[in-house]
Amino acid sequence: MSTMHLDRETVAVPRAGDPVRISTFFGLAFTACQLAVMVAMAIFVLPHGGNPSDPALGRGRNVLDAIDLYRAGNYAFMISGTMLLGFLGAVGYRMRRADGTGILATVAVAAGTLLTLIWPLGGLLHDIALEVADSGTDPRILGGWDAAAPFSLAFSVLPRVFFLGALVLGLRATGSSPWLRKTGVVLIVLSVVGSATLVSGALFPLLALSSLGYELWVGALAWTWLRSES
Repeated sequence: MSTMHLDRETVAVPRAGDPVRISTFFGLAFTACQLAVMVAMAIFVLPHGGNPSDPALGRGRNVLDAIDLYRAGNYAFMISGTMLLGFLGAVGYRMRRADGTGILATVAVAAGTLLTLIWPLGGLLHDIALEVADSGTDPRILGGWDAAAPFSLAFSVLPRVFFLGALVLGLRATGSSPWLRKTGVVLIVLSVVGSATLVSGALFPLLALSSLGYELWVGALAWTWLRSES
């Protein structure tokens, strides 16, 4: 038996209570929280702003009337988005096992950290706009600041591509989860096209679709890793 084979056989498998397993659970928590917040925002918060085609003044006043709901929604998005930080420990561990050079682990963790910051930052910027408008400024400013969320999401796609790419390469290196590898490649392509929402708002539906798919993909990856440890 070769040394390399022996190392693979004797490597410790994380069990309940181990840091890697706990970190992997954060991947499931990230997906669950993101989906829950999106549904709650769509039902309880966003309808208060009116139709995007409505005059900016009317939309701004509507948002100010529901300012507490918007603040709560932005805060919930910040919390759910930062759940990904907890998952990065398992990502780094898995990628180091798949790639002895440490390159995939470095790229995945760095890109994941940027992902964790950029999207919640959109909520923070929108909170600042709410404070400015609530202080007596023309509420039409909120009509323009509606773009903070989709633009932040489009910007976050850029590190997302590297995050997904590193994970897909790591799965390929270990020969595991062919369906996750294939869907990961599809999501990378959709994400790249969707990032052009920064140039044309007409591409936002594709951005939203790729973002939803990415969040589900992370949950599926976490679930696959947990099953492999049991």
